[in-house]
Amino acid sequence: MRAQNLLWRSPFRFLATRISGQSRTSSTSLSVPKAVDAFQYASREEERIVKTTLHELGTQSDMKLSLKVYHFQELSRTSLSDETLRRDSRYVRLKQDLRDEVSKLSPAQLVAAMVSSGRLSVREKALWWDLARAVERHTVKTRSGLPGLQHSQICLVMYSLGKAGIKIKDRFYFRHFKLMIKHAEVWTEFDMAWILYAMRKRRLKPHFEDDIKHRLWAQVTRAVAAYFNQKLHFISPQGIVFILYEFAKQGLYPGESIFRAGRRVRRHIGSLSNKALVCLAVVLARFDWPQRRLLKKLSAEVVQSRRLVQLHPNMLAVILHAYARLGVRDLALLEGTTDKLSRSTEKMARRSTTMVAYSLGRLGVRGPMWKPLADRISEQIDYYPPLELALIAHAFGKASVRERSLLEGPLSDAALGSISGFTPKHVACLLDGLTLAGCLREDVFSAFMEEYIRLGSIGGRQRQLMMARILFAVLLERKHLLENRSAAWQPLLSRIQHAPVDAVPLPHHRELASCAVALSLDARPRRRRGPYVVDLHVPVDAHVPAAEGAKRVISGLAVHLMAEAEFCPLTGELLGPTRLRRRQLERMGWQHLGLRRKEWLALPDTEARVSALEALLLEHVPLRRRPVAEQMALLPEGQSTQPGMMWCNCQMCQGHGSGYVGAPILESIGGHKVSDMSELVSRLQQEAREKDFVEIEFTMAVGPYTMVLKSADVAEAEVRIRELYQLPALASRNLDAEPIPAIPPLVGVAAG
Repeated sequence: MRAQNLLWRSPFRFLATRISGQSRTSSTSLSVPKAVDAFQYASREEERIVKTTLHELGTQSDMKLSLKVYHFQELSRTSLSDETLRRDSRYVRLKQDLRDEVSKLSPAQLVAAMVSSGRLSVREKALWWDLARAVERHTVKTRSGLPGLQHSQICLVMYSLGKAGIKIKDRFYFRHFKLMIKHAEVWTEFDMAWILYAMRKRRLKPHFEDDIKHRLWAQVTRAVAAYFNQKLHFISPQGIVFILYEFAKQGLYPGESIFRAGRRVRRHIGSLSNKALVCLAVVLARFDWPQRRLLKKLSAEVVQSRRLVQLHPNMLAVILHAYARLGVRDLALLEGTTDKLSRSTEKMARRSTTMVAYSLGRLGVRGPMWKPLADRISEQIDYYPPLELALIAHAFGKASVRERSLLEGPLSDAALGSISGFTPKHVACLLDGLTLAGCLREDVFSAFMEEYIRLGSIGGRQRQLMMARILFAVLLERKHLLENRSAAWQPLLSRIQHAPVDAVPLPHHRELASCAVALSLDARPRRRRGPYVVDLHVPVDAHVPAAEGAKRVISGLAVHLMAEAEFCPLTGELLGPTRLRRRQLERMGWQHLGLRRKEWLALPDTEARVSALEALLLEHVPLRRRPVAEQMALLPEGQSTQPGMMWCNCQMCQGHGSGYVGAPILESIGGHKVSDMSELVSRLQQEAREKDFVEIEFTMAVGPYTMVLKSADVAEAEVRIRELYQLPALASRNLDAEPIPAIPPLVGVAAG
């Protein structure tokens, strides 16, 4: 009976086996890639190379191993990647043959295979691990104890691993670095760059002093920095840039050699490749090193027609972002890059569009670039993370670009869709940008304010200023949005009255008050109105309409000395924060009147400044001009003729995007408080005579700051400051420039 059952089942079992075997065979035949020739080639020459190589691989079954490595190299020199080529069975078989015969590869063939795998972006870990084991057999596991690979070959292998993004165990790097550190003096410029690149990609950073591996990472980094300094005059300018780029990406400072390197690169900047130019810009930005002469050379090289044609829009975005981080407005660079980027926005990647928007917003650039950029952002809006959405909105707001089709539409919708990913800082940037641009939707405001309150983070001074500006704008222009809110909103709303105000007394405030007295005005400098402090407030007795037919009336004039950072460097138009200030002051009854600070202070004397202020106010208030000689006696008692501040770096005061505007206030010298200019001079001279170093305490917008000067350099520093900023013309009673004394010879020698 059992036999009969077996006989009964056997035909079905045989049939099932046949069917399953056929299915396995069919599935296997479908999974194995076949010969494919339909690739997208970059040129006819590349097409010839790929087709010839694949044909040779498919027709020669007994090909030598050296020829297989050669063909692998030929394929790696094309624009095709491993992901594309593996659709062809001949290429897949080639990789499998190399893996099977990896133990038979010579050292040179092994290095060539790893370099080719890195170029092709091969992601198969099994292949990489087999190649790495073979490298160890030729270096640290030889019978004689001597490595079969040179240092440059080992560094090239590590570079290929980093380029492919493959994580090999730390012991692989530890063994090879331990081998190479014994003869670090033979490292070339390429070896140094490859070593730093491999350490950065594998994140080999020294953190723990007790760990032997971390001590070796630190030793290797110090060796690279030391021999970079020693061999700097032998290294090519391009090699210098790449080594400094790797140091900058890791957040490491290579020492004083960076200044010698900058001078050498500046002289040969024309010999740099396109990639090296981009890396140079990143180096300057990451080291926060606004070397003016080098930046001018760089921008002059970038805007050349031959460079602009070769540079990809993504590269231009990185260069523009570097200048934005440094706060440097180079007109030639801005004109050239914005013109090309506006015509090639479709080629920009998602991240590049964010970088361009952030850079243009921080540098305060307006113009036709924003419209195509907004269209490109709208196309990719679903792929932006919360951080980039906040940066884009803030950039549009700072440049005062009201692109409603983007800001009130796709961007607001995308922000609401990813609201859970926003941090308090991102929320503040998003709302501030939409407020400055005038595109704040009610649902966006309510949702993000609820999220901000839920997160419960007050933030620093800069964020408090931003939130105060947002809430004050809503309170002034859309008061109904704050009605019927929960009790959780009350602490946040109460901070509007106590928001910090960046209004440090500056020397030009006293000059402005002097000019107002000369015009017989009952004016008050540094008058606060809401979250703003105006440079000079002039009351208007007879309230007049803000404009012809307007319902609001004007009760005062707000004279504002506008810095260069408040204007677009290309078009000369006002930017977002200043436009918002003008709009809100007019809603509160103060008419905003602006003077360019740099041009006004550059006038030859006080008479000319009084004339400029008179021309500005003539149509608004009655004026009676007095002689300049009488104005000092009529100043209020609270305004001293010698303010207790040291100097004002006007170029730094005009830096765009900084929350702090103005000079540092001097508090003490050598621990002794200073109350006026005469005490400052005497105390500084006494400290310089008695001590080798002078400590000067300042109060800045960001907090206390201590400066330490060599006593031998104080006299020269005083002369240089007076030369640059003409302080006698701003501090003396008659406001006439005093003769600048020459530098004593001995002081000049000691300082030099």
